[in-house]
Amino acid sequence: MTTARAATTARKSNPGRAAQILAAGELVFARMGYHGATMREVAEAAGVGLSLVVYHFKTKDRLYRAIFEARQYVNDERIARLATVTDSGAPDALDRVVSAFIDPVLALHDDPADVWFARLVLREASDPSSQERGVIADLFDPMARAFVAKLEEVLPDRPEGFHAWAYLFSVGALTQSAFDDRIGNIAGTRASGRKHEFLRLYITAALRQA
Repeated sequence: MTTARAATTARKSNPGRAAQILAAGELVFARMGYHGATMREVAEAAGVGLSLVVYHFKTKDRLYRAIFEARQYVNDERIARLATVTDSGAPDALDRVVSAFIDPVLALHDDPADVWFARLVLREASDPSSQERGVIADLFDPMARAFVAKLEEVLPDRPEGFHAWAYLFSVGALTQSAFDDRIGNIAGTRASGRKHEFLRLYITAALRQA
């Protein structure tokens, strides 16, 4: 069992009130956005009183940040997997970098209870006001810099700036994949069940051929 899977299992087997509120917060904030959601709505989704939410998290800002901190094990696993790519010149080095980047996140997509966090990340990453909250800068950018540095090692012949933009373009593809309902309108059932495979192929090919 991977670190992310083990942490998720532990989280669900012993949820507690605080974790129950965090899970409800993921859903409410993912649906409503930071500005649209209220602590009262989170309390209602969690099935607890507003006073209990305030007791545990004090403010909406603290609750919001706590949601991301509770899921930081996902980024920790990504960094841990990236660290295993020690031979940057190996034929499979790029494939392993891409796997380290996407697999811990795609694991969230496989569980309806977890996918809301993946959707919340998309909202936060695309919200112009996110810089004010510091969630991306504090919890995601250190991991991003590690991946950019590794891409520079694996793809050393690219022009300056390529690796950082390539990382952000890859983030766009990964985060958008959290909302896969639309694929039915575009391709019917033909692409059903192959999202992980196609995303991996797309990102790897884009990095390799660009």
